[in-house]
Amino acid sequence: MSITEVQLLLEKYKNGRISQEELLRLKAMVAGNDYEPEIKADILSALYSSEASQSGLTAEDSEAILQNILQTTPPRATGHTRRMIWYAAAATLLGATVLTSVFYLNREQQPVIVAAQKANPLAPGTNTAVLVLADGKTISLDSTNTGALAKQGNSSIVNSAQGLAYKAEGAATEVVYNTVVTPRGGQYQLTLADGSKVWLNAASSIRFPTTFSGKERLVEISGEGYFQVAANAKQPFRVKVKGNPDMEVNVLGTSFNIMAYTDEKTITTTLEAGAVQLVNGNNRSLLQPGYGGSLNAGDAAFTIEKADLEQTLAWKEGKFRFRNTSIQTIMRQIARWYNIEVTYEGDLSDVRLTGIISRRENAASLLKILSTTKRVHFDINDNRVVVTPYDPEQ
Repeated sequence: MSITEVQLLLEKYKNGRISQEELLRLKAMVAGNDYEPEIKADILSALYSSEASQSGLTAEDSEAILQNILQTTPPRATGHTRRMIWYAAAATLLGATVLTSVFYLNREQQPVIVAAQKANPLAPGTNTAVLVLADGKTISLDSTNTGALAKQGNSSIVNSAQGLAYKAEGAATEVVYNTVVTPRGGQYQLTLADGSKVWLNAASSIRFPTTFSGKERLVEISGEGYFQVAANAKQPFRVKVKGNPDMEVNVLGTSFNIMAYTDEKTITTTLEAGAVQLVNGNNRSLLQPGYGGSLNAGDAAFTIEKADLEQTLAWKEGKFRFRNTSIQTIMRQIARWYNIEVTYEGDLSDVRLTGIISRRENAASLLKILSTTKRVHFDINDNRVVVTPYDPEQ
């Protein structure tokens, strides 16, 4: 099931419009015998990108929502208005959070779920993510949850200020997969069992084995990630793009960035050092350092051209860097990092901007800087931003 289908079912569930058949499908994804942890990662990702995430939904809250789905009764055939329990308070959060609205599904008593609201919805993103273990258990990742977290297969998992790290201990007995999911407004770093390092941008995920024991090292990514791959010619490293089974990057030992967001028109791989081969079905292209390969939706072949490494890797260095970049592309980056909603009014087709801004600025300050170009105007209401052409009379 695709992430789009997952989001659709969750939206119907949230609004109390889910049918009995749809609810059974959603429950089957969470608890069926054929349940796979990556399905849970998709659900968590969808929850993070949904309306609930704008109120500060945490990993623990997402887990509670999954449990609430399991306990929800299928809706009756009669068409009475149904309301749903979506948020509620946990005692440990009452002193520190503002409670969101509470909804009810049917008239049966249901478990109550917490969601905390950010004090400043325009604050920049942070180092935060969710780790999904092989058995589906989730662990919140941030600076407060450090030390030994779990053991998966023959690897121990440790979280520190430098991010998540997998350390193999002895020979692997079975292939065990984990997934790391970053929400909108989050980023994270992890070190795989072979020593390869991965930086995940906001609204991204990576699925990987806890130990690389076969003839190759295979991981799967969605969103955006920067890789520093440990060299091992005897065990090639491959990156597959989630949702595009024909697209992959073959690596020996190198540093590169791959951007594969579903709301972008292209999948772009940019090579910083080393060598990679881009594969899409029967089409293959070799990248040289300093070049990028883009695959447009529906195309078979890659477009290879000189890359702007500073602009491509700016996110990893804590910056936004734009060079004659369309306002729509700029706002997609900003929306992911600040977890805000963006809408447009008026003709903005010719608005392209150039500049460098720290990702540590809050969104209001960043948008004020962009508005000084006198090309574009922003109206901010909580975490919603309306973008319009600049009007000197505004």
